[in-house]
Amino acid sequence: MADKLVSKNMPTDNRNLRNTLISNFEIIKPYLDKLDTDELGVDDLKNKFDDISDKINIYETNIQAIVNILAKYDVPIQIVNGKVVEIEEGD
Repeated sequence: MADKLVSKNMPTDNRNLRNTLISNFEIIKPYLDKLDTDELGVDDLKNKFDDISDKINIYETNIQAIVNILAKYDVPIQIVNGKVVEIEEGD
């Protein structure tokens, strides 16, 4: 003999319970799929952000190296507030 679920809010008939669960799943399935897609989108954006951040760091390091080399040869430039600027000789 099969056990039956008994609750004030749920049907006592197993067929109705099954149909209700299937119906509920069909209603929420598109939302679950969207959550999965959104999570993939977030991961993709995070990877792109990390890649861009790495490229910016490499670019900034290269610019600093160029400025340092030129400063060794008395070229009047330096980096001020993140920008390469020409300076007066003797500054």
